[in-house]
Amino acid sequence: MQINKFVKKKNDMYNIVLEDGTVLVAHQNLILKYDLLIKKSITNELRNIIEEENLTYIAYNIALKYIANKMRTKKEIKEYLLKKEVDETIANNVIEMLENDSYIKDETYAVAFINDKINLSNDGPNKILRELVDKGIDQSIAFSKIEIFDKETQKEKIKMIADKLIKNNKTKSTYFLKNKIIEYLSNLGYDKSLILDAINNISFVENNNIAKKEYEKIYKRLSRKYSGKELELKIRQKMYSLGFKEYLGE
Repeated sequence: MQINKFVKKKNDMYNIVLEDGTVLVAHQNLILKYDLLIKKSITNELRNIIEEENLTYIAYNIALKYIANKMRTKKEIKEYLLKKEVDETIANNVIEMLENDSYIKDETYAVAFINDKINLSNDGPNKILRELVDKGIDQSIAFSKIEIFDKETQKEKIKMIADKLIKNNKTKSTYFLKNKIIEYLSNLGYDKSLILDAINNISFVENNNIAKKEYEKIYKRLSRKYSGKELELKIRQKMYSLGFKEYLGE
């Protein structure tokens, strides 16, 4: 069938207008691959082949749009394409094309991801590593790049987080506050040894205002049931259980 004209669209796609008025959409690479600009005609068999091969370029453009404003891993791109009902074989071909065109590079992604986490979050290296692996980054790459999150930077982060938790503490004794900080930092992905080293270098001072408020709450509750020495003993036991071992009322 004769080709009447080529009409350029977005993303290197063309409308190929045929003599019967029908339109075939094809990527410019396919037009060049099958010499359509020279032949000016197309068989039904070739048309079917181009339509099939063009699905890869359509998926390729979907992927390009997905990664336009944010770097993505191969795993993320493949999952996105599958959600868009792209055939898995085509999705794999698209990922190979993106790699060849340098749109995907796991090493670059890992470095950018780690730097973002360092600058924009409180996450520690262990949590960052887990997230990278979950996103499909090879463990060897993730472990080699996490070294940019050096120990000095980790220590600064740990101290900053601990200082903030201490400042915002309104209810806990220093004993329970320390445990809370250790648990919180561990969950964020920092190594236990670095956490303990930082905690041991922080001066914790019991806040008597917190102790007093807890004492008053306990006294008010227990005084309804107990009195005298028994009340004093019960209050002492409860205060001890909360980590307030010095403050026993004024």
